[in-house]
Amino acid sequence: MNISKFLCPSAIGPLNVPDTIEVQHSGLDVNAYHQSLFGHHQVDFPFNLAKAVDKRCAEYLAGRIVARQAIEQIHGTKPQIGTHKDRSPIWPQGLVGSITHSDRVVAAAVAEQRRHRFLGIDFEHWMTVKLADELADQILDQHEKQLLCGSPMSFERGITLIFSAKESFYKAVYPHVKTFFGFDEARVVSVDIANGTFNIELLTSFGNELKQGWEITGFFNILPEGIFTYIYDNPRP
Repeated sequence: MNISKFLCPSAIGPLNVPDTIEVQHSGLDVNAYHQSLFGHHQVDFPFNLAKAVDKRCAEYLAGRIVARQAIEQIHGTKPQIGTHKDRSPIWPQGLVGSITHSDRVVAAAVAEQRRHRFLGIDFEHWMTVKLADELADQILDQHEKQLLCGSPMSFERGITLIFSAKESFYKAVYPHVKTFFGFDEARVVSVDIANGTFNIELLTSFGNELKQGWEITGFFNILPEGIFTYIYDNPRP
């Protein structure tokens, strides 16, 4: 076991977030994982991972490590972060957050609920041309297909961006609606490659608060390995 190799410098780079949001990210080498790392980092090993493969355990551990680092910056504490039955993280009272991980990248964002209501992040490795073609009809509606036709990005990179944008949107909205919803219930209406932003809207209504047509701006960082997207509302005073 080599503890120093498990987490390594991240390529995500600087993010367009206000100082009311704390983001921690890291590179990850799942091949350097060993279960004893849970004890080394003082993270509780969850019972539901007892039969999980090392990759899933490594990603879970790394996600909790960076999430706790973010919480410490915001809240001054280093709590254990449990998991709800729906597999979403259990954040300390008064905080909102989001975690994303792959076998090479992990990140967490945390903010106080009194300052931000919506917060979602996602990282996706670039899709291959074959995978993008296979998933296009599941991810894109007609408007989004036309959007990509006029984009300077390749189709497979464009669909990766839209997929990730919808994942970030879902993570930002789900804590408020507590209802699973699909890719066809949100639409990326615009993408600004130069500024690294996109607009995404809700195509269904959830009660009186989140109505069909509700829209929010998201941001993205293009990386060699993939794309990092993130969504948040403007900070409240």
